[in-house]
Amino acid sequence: MFIGNVMKLALVNLDRKSGDPPLGLAYIASYARKYGGFKDIIIVDKEDHLKSLEKEKPDIVGISAMTHEFTHANALAKQVKEKLGMPMIIGGPHISSIPAHLAPSNFDLGVIGEGEQTFLELLQLYERKGSFEPEDLKKIKGIVFRNDSGENEQTERRPLIKNLDSLPFPARDLLKKDWYLMPRRAVLGDVMAIYTQMMTSRGCPYRCRYCQSTRSWQTFRMHSAEYVVSEMDEVINKYKVEGIVMWDDLFTANKERLAKIVELIREKGINERVHFAVTCRANLMNDEVCKLLKDMNVVLVGFGLESGSERILNYLKTGNVTVADNRNAIGVTRKYGIKNCGYFIIGTPGETEDDLKQTLDLIRDPNMDTAKVFQLTPLPGTEIWEYAKKEGIVSEDFNFNLDQLSFGYKPDMILTKEMTKEKFTEWFNLFQEELKKKHHEKMLKFKPRYLKYLLSPSFVKKALWRSREIFDYMRFSK
Repeated sequence: MFIGNVMKLALVNLDRKSGDPPLGLAYIASYARKYGGFKDIIIVDKEDHLKSLEKEKPDIVGISAMTHEFTHANALAKQVKEKLGMPMIIGGPHISSIPAHLAPSNFDLGVIGEGEQTFLELLQLYERKGSFEPEDLKKIKGIVFRNDSGENEQTERRPLIKNLDSLPFPARDLLKKDWYLMPRRAVLGDVMAIYTQMMTSRGCPYRCRYCQSTRSWQTFRMHSAEYVVSEMDEVINKYKVEGIVMWDDLFTANKERLAKIVELIREKGINERVHFAVTCRANLMNDEVCKLLKDMNVVLVGFGLESGSERILNYLKTGNVTVADNRNAIGVTRKYGIKNCGYFIIGTPGETEDDLKQTLDLIRDPNMDTAKVFQLTPLPGTEIWEYAKKEGIVSEDFNFNLDQLSFGYKPDMILTKEMTKEKFTEWFNLFQEELKKKHHEKMLKFKPRYLKYLLSPSFVKKALWRSREIFDYMRFSK
């Protein structure tokens, strides 16, 4: 039906507030370009989605959605189908975890798991046939679709990409530079610079009870050190970034690869041009790793410390890290002059006020530079989801309000039974107040040349959106 790859593809990023780029969509786009020859691809982002699609008139639309975004994604699909009539494909963590949600939705197809090759095959099929017929779809691995009876049919799961280096770099040229390449507080609260993000691995070798990522990626895979540093070269030279944030679940999982990355970075002088923020696990942090990170010019390490209670930590992280590991991790980073950020979870099943006091004590540790505290969220596919489902707190019913699975405060989804809702709210407030103390002395530092960015319409729009979001967040307990 289409000749010479003239089919137009639109990929939609639902998040209109975040300053973090949709790298997942950018990987889908670059893969379709390299291996399918598809050139006419757009990423619809930040602007009004429906108006943009009406203007661009793509032949096919793909949307990636997390669980709390699925309701919004489905509503958009309905509008697009009614007004434009093109096929709508859904991918991402939610449909991968609950494929049964396809049939009641407005989507034509769901991509299950890793999406690059699957999405490409769907594009090639539509290019050849101009439609998605069940008999053809049965031959494509890794999807869920409606069969002739209108019921969900799921095909064989697609094998994961073994060699991640076969992936082209994400198509950052399709992302909004005036949104994602503006000075921001992406790494340190007191420093403003131009950042970008990178993913140098997929998955994690550990399986924490609350983590959806490990279930989505299934196994842990890494790009080679050479690939990683080549991508760094591109983003530094092409986009003039001053800092790179590693989005890996666990960047330091393999010490040998880390050492090779650092060696190549120093050979190219990258460590003198940009600084980095990375993720690590407390039980993997020691002097040797810290020396490597220091040589790499890492200025911030994020740790999923989760709890200061040995009992709760053991439950959440299945017994492979201790509170002593947590304290050692923040101590050794402080020793090497690298700032740390601890991420904590409260509201775990069985968590008591005494457990929360122990977590608060860890946050107050003088070696802790900054911290963030989140209420435990049950996400589909995780052990915590199964617990919440048994308790009647969540449901796989299509009409369940998925919006309440966002990452803010959720008064009706408190998983611990050891305290009242009112008491838990008091603790949540107390933690937020403690976090303010960690930040109150920081003054924003920025270069004078950034002033034009601070006064630009894009920056003002972002600031207004963020301030409104913060206001709503702070008044949750009223």
